[in-house]
Amino acid sequence: MRAAELEPFREQLEAEEHKLLEEMREIAGNKARSADAEVVLEISDYDDHPADMASETFEKEKDEAPMESVQDSLARVRNALGKIKRGTYGKCDSCGNPIIIKRLKALPYATLCVECQGRRENI
Repeated sequence: MRAAELEPFREQLEAEEHKLLEEMREIAGNKARSADAEVVLEISDYDDHPADMASETFEKEKDEAPMESVQDSLARVRNALGKIKRGTYGKCDSCGNPIIIKRLKALPYATLCVECQGRRENI
């Protein structure tokens, strides 16, 4: 793929990277505020019931899921940006054939061509 063809993908991926970093900051901020509120509750003078503790654990895990999702997306975006720098962007990681432009426009961090992705999903 020529440099002129890569530029729109690079711009799109960099914009997505910026958006994901902002999302991570927002999630971390929400988590910090939640932790502060939790400290206040911990100081209260009642004992935790096992069901309350289980609910807290569930809520903490539920709160961590969005961060993991954003981190996963960020890793994919950064991988694609790295491929642009290395000159391997748009090539299938499995077979080495080009990934069609239509697929890259829909999913700019795609690592597999349609055929290889189909085979992977049917395993």
